[in-house]
Amino acid sequence: MSEEKHILHMSSGRLEALGDGIFSVAMTLLAIELGSPLIEGNSWEEFLTAFRHLGVGFFCYAVSFIVLGIMWFGHRMMFEYIGRTDRYFIFLGVLFYMVVCIVPFSTRFLAENRHWQSITVYGLNLSLCNLTLYAQWVYGIRKPSLMHKELPAEVRKEAKVLFLISPVVYSIAIGLSFIYPIASVIIFAITPVLYLLPNKLDKYLP
Repeated sequence: MSEEKHILHMSSGRLEALGDGIFSVAMTLLAIELGSPLIEGNSWEEFLTAFRHLGVGFFCYAVSFIVLGIMWFGHRMMFEYIGRTDRYFIFLGVLFYMVVCIVPFSTRFLAENRHWQSITVYGLNLSLCNLTLYAQWVYGIRKPSLMHKELPAEVRKEAKVLFLISPVVYSIAIGLSFIYPIASVIIFAITPVLYLLPNKLDKYLP
């Protein structure tokens, strides 16, 4: 009994706060990585030409910003069910935050190249974000000591689909990049829409 009272119980609040900070920095860096247009003259035409060169960068920025927003929401909802942490759960969280921080780099790499190499890096980066967050989620829900709310079976099943659908789609995009790179970029842009479609989790969400 004397040993049990000295056991440390770590709430999830600090880890969740770290995640919020990581996401805010990564999403801000997406805008910083856009850079500024180089305007070579004073005419309106030269002004528009300079911004047209940034068009792809703005497009990639928008896609990545929305994707990170969706991931942040999933990360936030995870802690609605998981209220405590342990060192392994924290380690999985650190892995997730690590790959999230790479998103500004892979986004700029995609915007500047749009070849199979940059598409592969971007697709792998986003896939690893989903997979590491899913690994953290699975670990957490399998340890009753970390849960602070009952997890309905329907939520467990639907969450698995939502976590894993993106890596599957991104794998298809990577495969297409060797044949038709622009199709891969279109797939990256369409994928976030899948999370806006009605699903079984809607009745559990605020």
